[in-house]
Amino acid sequence: MISSNINNLVKVSLIGHPAVGKTTILKLLSDKVINKIYLPTQGFDLKTVEFDGIRMKIWDFGGQKAYLNLYLKDYLLGSDMVLIVTDSSSKNVFTSRALIDIADEIVGKDCPIIAIANKQDLVKKNGHLTVKKVEHVLDVKTYGLIAIDPSEKTKLINILRSELNKVVMRKR
Repeated sequence: MISSNINNLVKVSLIGHPAVGKTTILKLLSDKVINKIYLPTQGFDLKTVEFDGIRMKIWDFGGQKAYLNLYLKDYLLGSDMVLIVTDSSSKNVFTSRALIDIADEIVGKDCPIIAIANKQDLVKKNGHLTVKKVEHVLDVKTYGLIAIDPSEKTKLINILRSELNKVVMRKR
């Protein structure tokens, strides 16, 4: 029984620049109240979320340069999956490409890196990039999301379910 619990425990790391929605995604998954007040994550936040018999330790890393430059390698080691979160603005998407390269060097090819193109509600209003364009720039599997919308939780769980099933199968 212990080994099956270990095989079903995965480390998911959320990285991205400040104010892109990493903490909001974590709140969405853990049924916390989502407000529109931006409070930068200091260091990291850690939550455990469980569904379909898979326990996820989700690490939400602060996006400030100091954290990314000093601690990213230590935080990402041991990750089973990395989610790059972008706010879908052109500037943020292009700078997120560098984060993918860094994460890829740290975690290697056995750890999937996927992107969340957050704030898709701003595509028409503010000229943010569509999921397809974000995926083209980032060159990793990309999913669109509006993390401030609680009805998007099912969509997010389905994204994670799809990707995590591959991770759990690899661990067995």
